[in-house]
Amino acid sequence: MLESGRRVEALAKPIVAAFGCDVVLVRFSQGRRRAVVTVFLDLALPEPSEDEWRRAGMAFDPATEPAPAEYEGSRVSVETCGRASREIEAAIDAEGAIVGSYVLEVSSPGLERPLVRPADFVRHRGRRIEVRTREPLDGSRNLRGLLLQADSQGFLLGPAEGGSGPGARSRRIELDNVASVRLVVEIRRPEKPGHPANKARKR
Repeated sequence: MLESGRRVEALAKPIVAAFGCDVVLVRFSQGRRRAVVTVFLDLALPEPSEDEWRRAGMAFDPATEPAPAEYEGSRVSVETCGRASREIEAAIDAEGAIVGSYVLEVSSPGLERPLVRPADFVRHRGRRIEVRTREPLDGSRNLRGLLLQADSQGFLLGPAEGGSGPGARSRRIELDNVASVRLVVEIRRPEKPGHPANKARKR
C-alpha cells in the first residue's frame, strides 16, 4: 500500500496544484469489501524562508514568546475537493495505480492537521502536537506536548503546560522515527456563572 500511496500522491499533486492546493497526505485503509483511499488537501503554501527556518531552530519559550495564533484549519472548499476527486479518480484508473476496487475520498485535513514534511513543523512551531513513534521512547510510542523546535531532520517535543511524570521533559525526535504527528486542538467551554475553572476539552 505504501507504493500505491506514492503513486496516488504523484498523480494527485499536479491535479490539485491547478486548484491552488497541495497534497498533505494519502492514507489507505481497508474497508469491508474495498480499500478506502483518502487524499488530504490543503492550500499550497510557499516554502518557509531562511528566516523562518532560523527561527524554528531556536527553542520556543512559552514564558517569553506569545503563543501562536489559534489554528483555524484548512480553507479548501468542498467544491474544490469534489472537482479534484473526479480528476484524481480518472487519473488513478487511467494509470492503474490501484489494484482492485477502491473508494476515493478527498478532503481537507481538518483542525487536527497531520504534520508530514519538515516545513509543516516549521510552520506550527509553538503548537501542541500528538506524536506516534515507530520505536518507543522511554517505553512509550504515544507522546503529547509542545512543538518547540524543528529542522530538516527532526524536532524537539516539550512537555505541555502543567505536565508532570516521565513525559514532563523535552526530547528530540527524529523524523525517521515518526509514524504520525497531528496537531492537538483544545476547545474551551464557555464559562458559566459560578464555574470559573473550566478546563479545555481536547479533541
